[in-house]
Amino acid sequence: MSKTGLKIEASNNGKKGSLRIVEEIGVNSYTGSSSTVRYYVDSFIEKGFTDVDVYINSRGGSVFEASEIANELKRVPNVTLTIGSVAASAATYLMAKFKCRAYSNSQFMIHRPRMTASGDSQAIENDLKLLNNLTSDYRSAYAQKMQISEEEVENLFNKGDYWMTAQEAKEKKLLDEIIEEEEQEITSLDVAILTACGAPNIPAVNSNADKHKTDNTMNRNAMLATLGLPADATDEQMEAKAKEIAEKATTADAAKNEATALKEATAKAMVQTAIDEKRIPADAKAHYEKLAAADYDATKQILASMSVPVKGSDFIDPKASNQGNQDARASWKFEDFAEKDPDALKAMMVKEPEKFEALSKDYFGS
Repeated sequence: MSKTGLKIEASNNGKKGSLRIVEEIGVNSYTGSSSTVRYYVDSFIEKGFTDVDVYINSRGGSVFEASEIANELKRVPNVTLTIGSVAASAATYLMAKFKCRAYSNSQFMIHRPRMTASGDSQAIENDLKLLNNLTSDYRSAYAQKMQISEEEVENLFNKGDYWMTAQEAKEKKLLDEIIEEEEQEITSLDVAILTACGAPNIPAVNSNADKHKTDNTMNRNAMLATLGLPADATDEQMEAKAKEIAEKATTADAAKNEATALKEATAKAMVQTAIDEKRIPADAKAHYEKLAAADYDATKQILASMSVPVKGSDFIDPKASNQGNQDARASWKFEDFAEKDPDALKAMMVKEPEKFEALSKDYFGS
């Protein structure tokens, strides 16, 4: 089985956080390991979550990364692990640190931490000291979780890769709970992980599980294509891209809404002006507002082409329109008309030019 690296996915239901840690725990994985867990734990703490569920299906990997993942998860008050088809090697270190549950067909393996060394004799001696320290830490963690002595853990280590069924792991108190009447669906990936680990019992593949796995992969690929990201994009990159698109959409929507509101206000103001100028009747307001919303410029031209009606007084003989005030108006001078009835003065200029001229000469003196 090739080392495809740790894959970590996170989600939340608004009340608690959820993590999925699958495949190999390693420092060279493209999605990161403890640093990725730290990122999501920071997010959960920021949201105020005190509960986190962690799904694990891993053959183990880097003992350092597993230790640091445990350190990060300890920052959350309540952590519960659910084991998939397998938790082996470094993955069981996490089981020793937190409450955990598993399926009846889950398998587990513990052994002494391992590492490779190179260099001169001093370098190898230093690495051996480090390995002994790690072994002591793992032995102590297993002893505390399983409620046995470190000597008893050492006896298990002496057996090499010590495999346990879910029932055996529960009897030894490494596992806290078996999920009743449920079995973990076994995919071809699970079989590959178990085979690579050297598990003594390799289960058969559940075809439906592989179908679900394929569907999930297809869904992920479709999402990557939609986001415009490459096939090897990380979960963090997907999350960041989705957030970026959402922010741009929000900004664009706000700008669009603002522009629409401004356009509507401008159109209504233009129509109201046309009504005030008597270019159109008031009962035509809704009709012209609708036209302006559809095509502002064209509606503006239509309204501008409509003439402003002349007041009726402009076409009425002042004498006829003021029969009740004949005596009073008879004594009016130019300035009286200009102040009291300018419309009548304009009408006089058209209808009674001689009278207008006489009043003008009297006022202007020429």
